[in-house]
Amino acid sequence: MKLQAVSNRKLYIQIADQIREQIEAGAAKPGRQLPSERDLALSLGVSRPTVREALIALEVAGLVEVRVGVGAFVRQRDGSALGLPELSASPLEVMAVRRLLEPEAAALASQHISPEGTARLRETLKTMRAETVHDKWSSESDQVMHMTLADACQNTVLRETIEALWNARSDEVDRRFHQHLADLRQVRDHILADHEAIVASVVSGNAEGARKAMAQHLEFVANAMLETWE
Repeated sequence: MKLQAVSNRKLYIQIADQIREQIEAGAAKPGRQLPSERDLALSLGVSRPTVREALIALEVAGLVEVRVGVGAFVRQRDGSALGLPELSASPLEVMAVRRLLEPEAAALASQHISPEGTARLRETLKTMRAETVHDKWSSESDQVMHMTLADACQNTVLRETIEALWNARSDEVDRRFHQHLADLRQVRDHILADHEAIVASVVSGNAEGARKAMAQHLEFVANAMLETWE
């Protein structure tokens, strides 16, 4: 029998590898802008979000510079380029699962959160407000907010699953993806307002309000991951 090897590499890494080969072959010189996401997606027969993940992986590897709203540019090769981040989870897949689980965790938290958990939420919001005023965004504060709700849901399996998703968000590709979004002031302001609404519903014991506020927040972030780059 003549069999072919089966690749289990993530699609966005396979795409990044093809673009890397073209860069290394000299098809795109340092300083030059790569073709648009639309053109790359058409050429490769994949979705634009997958191309976007591939470009972030190339940025993490030191091969391109991504400028949100402009495009991706080939970096000067100085020997500092790293290998592609093969083990990083897909940021879009992580977000898809978060949208399934975290609204319910917020609803459960509204029924079970302790005074200590409520105090932690309010303190984290205070930190987030200060960061937003100073044009900053902290993934640490974001994680504390969401994991405080997961801690309060009183479901160990749900809590551990959400923690695993946030651990995946610490991968460099996911972290860089979200940092590009947070560099935009309108995104930071919207995220802060979302967190205010989530906390207000949770601490008031409004389960349906908490579920809806979390769902709307994650929908906004998911849409920003797909659209804000244009």
